[in-house]
Amino acid sequence: MNFNFLKYSKLYFIIGGIAVALSIFSIFFYGLNPGIDFEGGSSIKIEYKDGLRPESERIKEAVYKIEEMKGAEVQEVGKNEVLIKINKKDVNSETYQKVVTEMKGMGEIIEGSSSIETISSLVGKELKDKTFLVAILALIAMLAYIFVAFKNVSYPITSLEYGLSSTLMLFHDLIIPLGIFAVLTKVWGAQLSIPVITALLTVVGYCINNTIVVYDRIRENINKHSSLSYEEVVNKSLNETFTRCVNTSLTVILALIPLYYFFANEESLKYFTLIMGIGVLVGLFSSVFLASPLLVWWKKHKFAKRAK
Repeated sequence: MNFNFLKYSKLYFIIGGIAVALSIFSIFFYGLNPGIDFEGGSSIKIEYKDGLRPESERIKEAVYKIEEMKGAEVQEVGKNEVLIKINKKDVNSETYQKVVTEMKGMGEIIEGSSSIETISSLVGKELKDKTFLVAILALIAMLAYIFVAFKNVSYPITSLEYGLSSTLMLFHDLIIPLGIFAVLTKVWGAQLSIPVITALLTVVGYCINNTIVVYDRIRENINKHSSLSYEEVVNKSLNETFTRCVNTSLTVILALIPLYYFFANEESLKYFTLIMGIGVLVGLFSSVFLASPLLVWWKKHKFAKRAK
């Protein structure tokens, strides 16, 4: 028995539209808080002996006593480590020693465990520019692939329209994880970093793959079942690919759960897995419940205009 996916298309569009609107609002309201990867700055790591790490609020109070470190972010990593980050400032050796001295006064530090990493603002800007360029090139490459893959499809939806539909889905699949990440910057102080961008680009590739699986089945069924209407072909194709899309998504989620659980205190992996998981679920929704119904709506709209 086939499920009628297209019956509730309006509901899917409403859900997707509300999610996108809320995500855009959260991005503008909370911002995305770029980390030192993009803004430049310094990161100091301190490791205490077992059970001797002070609370993060106490560490922050001690760090803020140093004029150059005011505004720094303190993060607990693992059981014993502390990560102190400050954006847009290059911490010199004198300030670094002051921080280490303050930390030693609060508990016993493992000898030789302290370290500092600094990224200059110029390097941060270069990383930001290159990341943006890579993201744009990746999107263009994916859309070009769709255009070429569906170049022989012309009725009732052209290859260009398949590409445009995919573009809208990519916007949906990117903006919602970014909107949730913006909320996390407010709740957890999350910072936009290269691992987060990597997760987003991975999500883009994953979502495009899921969408193409459905689109490719539609293309096959158009040729196989010429007696069926386009709406019937789309619904048939969704029923045939639904299980595969769900199983693929669940496989990724099952791999991400232990990764998040075991590395929850490692900031880069924590947000990488979180954004990946959110993106996979959002991509599953869009590839099944939005992308193909959008083609049907597009076809109806196009033929309605021709009939006038």
